[in-house]
Amino acid sequence: MIRFGVLGAGRIARTFSEAMHGTEGVLYAVASRDGLKAAAFKEDFQFEVAYGSYEAMLKDPLVDCVYIATPHAFHYEQMLASIEHGKAILCEKAFTLNRHQAEIVFARAKAKGVFVMEAMWSRFLPVLREAITHVEAGTLGDLTHFEANFSFKADHKLSDQSRLFNLALGGGALLDIGIYPINFAHVFLGLPKHVDATVTRHHTGADLSEVITFQYDKATARLTAGFDSEAPIEATLYGTKGKLHMPLFWALEKAILYDMDDTVVDVIEQPHRINGFEYQIEDVIACLQAGKLESLVMPHQTTLDMLGLMDGLRAAWDLKYPGESFFE
Repeated sequence: MIRFGVLGAGRIARTFSEAMHGTEGVLYAVASRDGLKAAAFKEDFQFEVAYGSYEAMLKDPLVDCVYIATPHAFHYEQMLASIEHGKAILCEKAFTLNRHQAEIVFARAKAKGVFVMEAMWSRFLPVLREAITHVEAGTLGDLTHFEANFSFKADHKLSDQSRLFNLALGGGALLDIGIYPINFAHVFLGLPKHVDATVTRHHTGADLSEVITFQYDKATARLTAGFDSEAPIEATLYGTKGKLHMPLFWALEKAILYDMDDTVVDVIEQPHRINGFEYQIEDVIACLQAGKLESLVMPHQTTLDMLGLMDGLRAAWDLKYPGESFFE
């Protein structure tokens, strides 16, 4: 029995808690800086305990694994605190603000013998896993191009202090939604040989939108993300024998394979049992039960590689978060 403690009681924590009810894990504790919010969250999802501080939850010896569901900027310190208390960790993406922070987290976790994984839930979706087997089997032939877009128009009433636009919270499109196209390009094509990108900045300094081009030896990828426009959230992988279309790719439940004549040759479809988070949770539980310190689906190196790519993009844009010195 793996008892989870949820650190944070916002929207993403609700999604996680809903999914937990369909797994073998136990929703044991929830913590928020607002004790009343934590108490209400406890009742909504039938937790056993609610805490009005993060530290109090981390001190609870019955918490086996901490799910960190706070804004990006807080992940680093909260993971270090969790490791010091010997807790396994599932931390929301983006894992940390930059690669350097992640390297420190993984080194501390290794020294302490603690499991840590980034909650990049999309990589665990059954439809994506099956699509990967098709690609590896050569169904699409040689891969030539990948396109992915994750854009939406943010509510114009949002405050500059919202998590989307506040640099102190790690705000900006890249860490929030741009991370999905980047991860999917990596799933199918690996690390690029060359990266180019353009960015549009919000008046707070956060990245409002970006167009990213990855160059590989024999393929390209064009990735777009932003808070400034409505466009279909979709991805398409092209090869010399056909293409794979993935509508709503970040929450993938259906992928369509076409031949070179645009004739459908296969449809991979599997609706989420709950909301899609259940698959990464099940992987964490399996890893903990097997005594593993990292996941094969989302290993530490993948997290480091993705953060390294995003570091490079931000360096080119001269975009730093408060207190960051790793570009200097």
